[in-house]
Amino acid sequence: MKKYLILDFGKVLAYPKTGDWFITPLFLELINMDKLKREDILKIMNNHGDILSRKAITLEDEYNLFYDFYKSTFIDLNYSVSEEVLSSLAHDFTYTDNKYGFYKDIYSELDILKEKYILLLLSDNWPCCGPIMDERNLSKYFDKIYISSVYGTKKSNGDFFDILIDEYNIKEGEAYFVDDNESLLDIALEKGLDVRQMDREGEVKSSKHKIIHDLKCFY
Repeated sequence: MKKYLILDFGKVLAYPKTGDWFITPLFLELINMDKLKREDILKIMNNHGDILSRKAITLEDEYNLFYDFYKSTFIDLNYSVSEEVLSSLAHDFTYTDNKYGFYKDIYSELDILKEKYILLLLSDNWPCCGPIMDERNLSKYFDKIYISSVYGTKKSNGDFFDILIDEYNIKEGEAYFVDDNESLLDIALEKGLDVRQMDREGEVKSSKHKIIHDLKCFY
C-alpha cells in the first residue's frame, strides 16, 4: 500500500515573486513605494488576519476578501488609493498567477513521487489556488487539494489536519507532511504525521524537525 505524502503549497511548490505573498508585482507597480516602508506595510497586513481568515469558497468570495484586506491595509497606513486600484489589486490576487514562481524541479519531482505515494495538498490558501494548480498543470499529481478558506479553518487550528486524516482514514505512521513552518509541523506531529521541514532557499539554521531542501529525499 502506498504511503501518503501531504504537501504544503507555499515554499514547497511555489514562492512569492516579490518575496512577500501579498505585495504582488502589480502592487509594486500601482503603489508608490517611495512613500511607504515595506516593513510598515507588512506589519499592518499582519494585523488583518481576521479578514484573511474569512471563509471563502468561490473566487468572488476571495475577490471581496482581498478588496477589504487591501482597503483596510491602506486605511491603516493612511495612504490614499482609488477604488480602481483596490479593485485591480484584489482582481490580480484572485484571478492571476503572476504573483507566484514555481520551483524549477517541481514537475520532475512530482512525476516520480506520484508513482510512489498518494499525493495530497494541504494549504492555508484561497480559492485561486485551484485554478492556478490547473493552469500550471499541477493538479493532476494530487489525489485531492485541501484549501483552508474553503473549509473555514487553517492548519494552526489543528482541525484542518483532521479533515484530511479522517477522509483518508490515515493512521499514525502512514503519511509524511512537508511544510516550511516549524510550528505547523509541531501540530502535524501531534496528529500522527511524520514531518519534514522544507527549506528550499537554505535559510533555516536549525529546527527540531528534519530539514529537507527538495522532495528528492522521498524517492
